[in-house]
Amino acid sequence: MKKIIAGVLAAVLWFAVVISYTVIAMRADGDEDGHEFTVLAVKEETVKDYNTMPVFKALAKETNRDVYWTYNTSAQYTNSPDPVGTNGIDAIYHAGFSNLQLYNYGKSGRIVAIDQYLNYMPNFAEILEKRPDIAEALKSPDGHIYSLPRVEEMGLKAYPNILFVNKAWIKKLIDGNNLPAEVSLTEADLTDGLKLTRNQFKAILQKFNDLDMDGDGSTVNEVPLSFVSNNWQGNESDLVASFGVPENAQHKTVLNGEITFTVESENWFNAVKELNEWCSKKLIRSTAFTQTQDEFLAKGQDGRYGAFYWWEKETVVAKSLQGDYIMMQPLVDDATGKQYVGVSNELEVEKGACVILNACKDKAGLLSYFDKFFEPEYSAQLNYGSIESGAFEKRKEGEKLIPNDDHGAQSADDFRMKNAPYGVVYLTQEVWGNDVEMESRAKLRLERLEAYVKPYTYEGATPIPNLNYTKEELDTLNRYENSLGKNITMWFTNKVTGAAPTISEWKSFLKTNATSIEQVKKVNQAAYDRYVAATQNKENR
Repeated sequence: MKKIIAGVLAAVLWFAVVISYTVIAMRADGDEDGHEFTVLAVKEETVKDYNTMPVFKALAKETNRDVYWTYNTSAQYTNSPDPVGTNGIDAIYHAGFSNLQLYNYGKSGRIVAIDQYLNYMPNFAEILEKRPDIAEALKSPDGHIYSLPRVEEMGLKAYPNILFVNKAWIKKLIDGNNLPAEVSLTEADLTDGLKLTRNQFKAILQKFNDLDMDGDGSTVNEVPLSFVSNNWQGNESDLVASFGVPENAQHKTVLNGEITFTVESENWFNAVKELNEWCSKKLIRSTAFTQTQDEFLAKGQDGRYGAFYWWEKETVVAKSLQGDYIMMQPLVDDATGKQYVGVSNELEVEKGACVILNACKDKAGLLSYFDKFFEPEYSAQLNYGSIESGAFEKRKEGEKLIPNDDHGAQSADDFRMKNAPYGVVYLTQEVWGNDVEMESRAKLRLERLEAYVKPYTYEGATPIPNLNYTKEELDTLNRYENSLGKNITMWFTNKVTGAAPTISEWKSFLKTNATSIEQVKKVNQAAYDRYVAATQNKENR
């Protein structure tokens, strides 16, 4: 037994040394010593060195703060047993800590209670005063704020799934007199906003599967319908919602003020049972439940998808093929004639964008530096890339910043991934109105959502806001929530891709997870009720 314990301790110590060494090894060229502050950022190697980015050089010049950036990749950071214990750093950017981690690190004094330094942070202090919802969302159980947020309000995240269909393939069915008997379409119908029942859509997908739609002599490389299961965007939630359930990736939503689990609805079970048939008929490939976001995007470039769910078609399909795809309305439920979409719980106010370590010798000085990130011009450059890099069009003094849509051969996403550090920003409707113009593609998404998605939101469904919990509630969620989420995902995937589920199996699944479901609902309901009361009271002052 002693040998086992000694071996474990040795492994932990070795791993800690490796992590510390990795942080140093990933530092940019140059002397890492003698800097006023050192910040650990979580970034991939394809992203440019923050130390060379013009936006950080401008921040250093204006604040007169010498900040040196060092890095971990997301994989290295995720595997770190104690990122707060990394030697020689003053802060962690893209920390991504959970509510429980923020509270535990804060309560133990390992990260700083930022609200105690608001005198040095005029921008952040003003935000907390003007936006009680943000202030409430950031609080830990002891009332302190332990992290700087990312705020990007566009009205997009609640609706992360849009259904696109290959109109070129449907036209081929029309021209070849191969449309399913239950579908009556002409070429003139093939425009954005196409409306089909779920059974009509299913019948078209069957044709996509059975025929050589891409004309290469084979019927095996067409993918009738694709998505990335359980992803934050482009998932199957709205397909499930079409059965009359306010579905999202967490299977959890606010419905008329009540925290609700969609898995408890018989309509959810009916969706699982029907999707099992879609998989058995190869309308949905099993890879939709295992592929990564990057794999999905790579496979879509050559136009092999008959239909897909995603945020926008422009990211999925090569520029030369984008005209082949049109946007559909949410599928019509054949039984009721109604159309439904759920709302996601992806939040526009994100905690954990940055934390300050207690080891920092000048906490006020570093926080005054980060406070500049909340100013519109800096937020815009952190989010899209610097003015000098070509992220924005040239402008006259006093005019709004306008993102540049033309980055040559590289896509807007590729440009941003290399040039924008993201993280701590403050881009609200007020900022969009006065200081920064939205990207044209973001405007297009909003137009599409307003026309074809939002009107079909399941009545009474709203996202779960950024809630704060008591210590006891955090412990309860830590005990039940993660395992419950994994259980739901596993059951859903197995029953859609494997043997068809029975209603008795579904009821047994609910019974097995009944305690977890009730505990998670109870905790979230209490926190939600407090959130509503707190934000309403502050708004009514």
